[in-house]
Amino acid sequence: MNRRQTLGGLSPAQLNSRTSFGPSRITKDGKSSTKVTAMSGRQSLAPKAANTNQPNSRLSTLSGVQRRSSTYGKKTTGPKQDPRPVSDKAYQHDCIRQLIEYLSTHGYEHAVSPKTLTSPMSKDVFSIVQFLLRQVDPNMKPLGKMEEDVPQLFKHLKYPFQISKSALFAVGSPHTWPGLLAAINWVVELLNYAEKADEAKTDVFDDKQRSEHDFFEYVAKSYKYFLAGDDYQSRAVDDEIAQEAEDKVQEIKQRNQQLQQANEQLQARLHALRSQPSALSQAEAKQGEHIRDRDKFRTLIDNLQAGFHAFDLCPDVLFLSHKQSLQRKLQERHVELQSKQEQLGSVLQESDALRAVIAGQTINKDDVVRMNQEKCKQSEILAGVCGQREALERRVYEQDVQLELSLDELETAVQTYHTAADRLQLIPLTAKYAGGVQFEIQLDRAGATASDIINADLKGEVKPALARLRESQAARAQELSEEVLAVQERLDAGLEALTERTEENAGLGTQACPCLPPPSLAGSPERAQPNLQSHTGQMPIEQAAEAAHLVHKLEASLRGQKEALEAEVRATAGQADVLREQVGQLRNQASHSLAASEEKLRSMHAQYDDLARASDTEVQGLNVELGAALEHLFHHKLHIQQTLEQVQQHVEDVHRDILAVAV
Repeated sequence: MNRRQTLGGLSPAQLNSRTSFGPSRITKDGKSSTKVTAMSGRQSLAPKAANTNQPNSRLSTLSGVQRRSSTYGKKTTGPKQDPRPVSDKAYQHDCIRQLIEYLSTHGYEHAVSPKTLTSPMSKDVFSIVQFLLRQVDPNMKPLGKMEEDVPQLFKHLKYPFQISKSALFAVGSPHTWPGLLAAINWVVELLNYAEKADEAKTDVFDDKQRSEHDFFEYVAKSYKYFLAGDDYQSRAVDDEIAQEAEDKVQEIKQRNQQLQQANEQLQARLHALRSQPSALSQAEAKQGEHIRDRDKFRTLIDNLQAGFHAFDLCPDVLFLSHKQSLQRKLQERHVELQSKQEQLGSVLQESDALRAVIAGQTINKDDVVRMNQEKCKQSEILAGVCGQREALERRVYEQDVQLELSLDELETAVQTYHTAADRLQLIPLTAKYAGGVQFEIQLDRAGATASDIINADLKGEVKPALARLRESQAARAQELSEEVLAVQERLDAGLEALTERTEENAGLGTQACPCLPPPSLAGSPERAQPNLQSHTGQMPIEQAAEAAHLVHKLEASLRGQKEALEAEVRATAGQADVLREQVGQLRNQASHSLAASEEKLRSMHAQYDDLARASDTEVQGLNVELGAALEHLFHHKLHIQQTLEQVQQHVEDVHRDILAVAV
């Protein structure tokens, strides 16, 4: 079925329209009519030749269909100006926030933070872009070079602004990162919109329309597989729609049970409410109780006021005791405040004394200049070491990518080898020609050495076994050739014997009856019958009868011997043809298959050896460079430590001089 070709809303006519499965009409200019939509899947994001006539794609950003937009005017010849405030810090923070929110909610495997995305490294940006593009197209192949593939992919996504290759060489720089961040945020917004559009697909139908839509989908898939002659997929579609129907029935039954339980609960609650007293009567009873409490409090207040007047007591006396307790608490707080102030004064005196000691320590101006110079020098060394570290990290990353590509090629070669070995009946271990040798190779991509990557001993076990197999097949072919020659000799001997018997029979017939026709006519009784009758007519009756009987006897014997020889010759010829065919097949299969297998095995060995040597060389180089960097850092640490010890010794000397002068 067709995927959506626009991110806009769908009208009811579009939702209820039926897509034809018939062939598309061809117009006069050779293009297919747009009224019939071909069935196609999702367009791949792999780099390929530009083609603007892709009728069916998942989104409008992946198809050649352009929507009319009132925001932009006519297309200009120069590069488009980005109207977004990409240089605005607030806009950048907003883009970073949206990017982090999408990555964290869609299973991104690396850690990201606003600090790292403010000025990211190339490998971080490469990983994020590759993750987002895989969200667009899960079947996308791994990217090769970021600087070449990313601009092409954004162009296929119809990104309206150009991304230069130079910007990808310096991703984290302040003048290139905002534009690239805006492009990445554009992809995030596109993916969010696509998700919302897919979620909205299920909400635009009511139950009847959704049922009709599902039935239409089922009929379309079944008809497509019916036209393709794929009965297996057709049965799979039937099983799938049956399972969906069964699931819906079970869901409806479960929902019905839930509704029945909810109905029973509501019925029980309704019965309980009806059996309980009315809420109005309860509220009226509480109101009456509150009125009685109010009257009691009023009566109590009147009684208290009457008692004060009767005994001439002032109300202020009641609050006098409370005021005295508050004054006592205030005095306690004043005492605590005075103790804290005294502690603060002692601390301030101690601080002033320490400041005076520090102020009394004099440092030479030359020492300050030297320390500043040393600080600048160490800062430069530190910056250089950081740069070397980044370069080493880039080289390690490039080597990792190259290693992955080499492992992919090695895996392809191993698959080719397995195909040839399976055709030659060498795998599995119980195959016809395996001979107890494990010819199957298992590739471990996580291995550290050559023996860890490939489990088989190619030089010590697989290659000698293949050589032995080749020798045995060659010996077998030689034996079959000798058998064919022997059969051929037997055939020639049989043919010679047949010829001799034929000549012998012809001679015997001539000796028995000199009046018989020549041997050329003896093998044809029909042709010899008139001559025999003419000769027997000239002979006596007894001699003619005896001659005819002898001729018939010789002809029957000759025919029997001839038929037996012909049958033996045919059997021998058939056996020889079968042996020739078997020998030819064995020769071709043994020579071609073994030669191809040896050639592929040699090429695979060479590729693996080259890869192993290159990897070992790179690892050794990186280890040497890393060791040099660590040694440099160690010397730098020692130098800083010695400098600090010298400064500390100088300060102690100055302190002792000051104490000596004071004494």
